[in-house]
Amino acid sequence: METKEVCIDFRTHNTIITPIIIKGQPIEQVTTYKYLGITIQSDLRWTSHISTQCKKASAWLYYLRKLRQFHVDRHLQELFFIATIDSLLLFGMTVWGGRCTARDRNNISRVQRIADKIMNTTVQPWGVSHRQRTIMRAKKIIREPLHPLHYTFQRLPSYRRYRALKAKNNRLRQTFVPSAITH
Repeated sequence: METKEVCIDFRTHNTIITPIIIKGQPIEQVTTYKYLGITIQSDLRWTSHISTQCKKASAWLYYLRKLRQFHVDRHLQELFFIATIDSLLLFGMTVWGGRCTARDRNNISRVQRIADKIMNTTVQPWGVSHRQRTIMRAKKIIREPLHPLHYTFQRLPSYRRYRALKAKNNRLRQTFVPSAITH
């Protein structure tokens, strides 16, 4: 098994990062790394992950077209779409959904629009799915006191809302916890 290192550094001045050496062998430094099915970039952008997933999902559109050609029931076409294309596109959405660029959102929407036309129906837009999944994940974390993020969801004295985290930059503001609290 090969070991790789991704350096995530947001300092404004360029610094030379010395490679880690294990048993006399330097560890290879990479800019992207696939971990648990999600491609992580060193700048914490998700363009690489989203473009890869959109390409995979576009390949599955061929089979959706074939189902339509064979006059398969629309309900089964929708099930196929949800099980293959939608699950590919939206996997790990609570992690990357708040930080994707307009171009990334357009790529996802393009694949969904093509599927809409093939099935002659409307697919739930990815933004709606992102909001629903974020809220669902946050509720799960709130119910589980042993979850590592449980302490970040603190109720205000009124008990109507949760305390928002103070974020100095968009990189933090667009992550899961702040976006879950504001939804």
